[in-house]
Amino acid sequence: MKSRLLIWLAAFALLVLIVVQVIFIRDTYQTRQQQFDTRFGNLVKEGMVAFNSLDYNYAFDSVLYLLDHMAVDFLFSDPDTLQTTPAEEYYKVLNEYREPASFLKQYIRRAGEEPVFSYHIRINELYLTDMGFQQDVYPDSLQLPHVPANALLAGTYAFDRNFFRITFDVLIDFKNRSEMILKEMWLILALAVLTLLFIFTVYYLTLRNMLVQKRLSDMKSDFINNMTHELKTPLSTIAVASSSLGDRTIIQQEKKVEELSMMIKKQNRHLSQLIDRILDINIWERDQVRLERTRVETEKWIRELVEAFQMEQGSAAPRIDLKFDLREETFSLDEVHMSTVISNLLSNAVKYGNQPCRIGLDVSGSDQELKITVSDNGPGIRREEQKHLFEKFFRGEVSRKRVIKGLGLGLYYVKQIVEAHRGTISVRSSPGKGTTFHIIIPAENGTIAS
Repeated sequence: MKSRLLIWLAAFALLVLIVVQVIFIRDTYQTRQQQFDTRFGNLVKEGMVAFNSLDYNYAFDSVLYLLDHMAVDFLFSDPDTLQTTPAEEYYKVLNEYREPASFLKQYIRRAGEEPVFSYHIRINELYLTDMGFQQDVYPDSLQLPHVPANALLAGTYAFDRNFFRITFDVLIDFKNRSEMILKEMWLILALAVLTLLFIFTVYYLTLRNMLVQKRLSDMKSDFINNMTHELKTPLSTIAVASSSLGDRTIIQQEKKVEELSMMIKKQNRHLSQLIDRILDINIWERDQVRLERTRVETEKWIRELVEAFQMEQGSAAPRIDLKFDLREETFSLDEVHMSTVISNLLSNAVKYGNQPCRIGLDVSGSDQELKITVSDNGPGIRREEQKHLFEKFFRGEVSRKRVIKGLGLGLYYVKQIVEAHRGTISVRSSPGKGTTFHIIIPAENGTIAS
């Protein structure tokens, strides 16, 4: 409960940190936007002032002369014959006059910036005039093209000519505005991203370690409980049998004494096997075991192994379907350890298989590799459990629900032996469809093809 609370508190703190970072970056971006608008707004205004100080042939005067002639044409034309309004024509002429845009580009470059912008005109008022007569042309119901929202005002101009009066704004929209702002903020953004990545990594590693520690703790507890149970059962049996042998009435019965002696021997052997299993794991982990590979008659070895296993199971012996496809009669392996591998897999198939238990054992091989496949008709293994199947002390949900005896060491031991032969072991299973284990052992001087 405490660990879970710490995880949630850490996640909440991380979320708060992300929100704070986002707000900080947003506020910084908005501040830089204001600074950008102030700086470049002043720059384009200064540029337009410089442009207006130029001679007649270069400044707006040359365009105003043309607009005066257009005003005369509009004043003395039949309105019904006009295809466009005066406001549209004036907007078109003013917008196509690009001398101010070219001048501003050079002016901003001289200030040390590389501008990428679009030039816009916004007409505020337009009147046609003639000797005291004044015709209101714009604004009216006609909508001229809109100016981008982020465009900066470069100047407002009002001209009262012979035949028209106009007021309009010159605006500059920097297309690379966001790019320029982010370029200035790159250090802040990089530090923010690196900080978040670092915190995310620390949080992920901490959380993963906590979960691993919790799983190991649970597996350790399961192992201790299982070990206690496994040791307690034979010890209790030995204790009861030993007490019975102390009874004079039982001592006089040879058959009863023999049965009790056999029971003590059997339970003693079971205890030895448990202890040996744990010691074997310890030896494997210290890398103190060396394989003794010899040429083994594969089919004969498997058949004898299966026969011995079925005899050991007695009346509960499962049906085992054998299939052989061997190109070589013998193969180099450690017979003792590999016998343990096969016995473990067969034993698991009996433990977890459905009744009646049915096992498939397929063996195929060549001079390059030996393949062994063991399949059963059990309930199958969930996908999320399969990746932990060969871990030490791991026991699946079926083992716990059905209270199946075991220490969670069998498949771990199997994997160690197979890998000591430079081989591989894999599992294929799905709930309700049984489980299949695939073992590939390469020849002593060979490698498994990837």
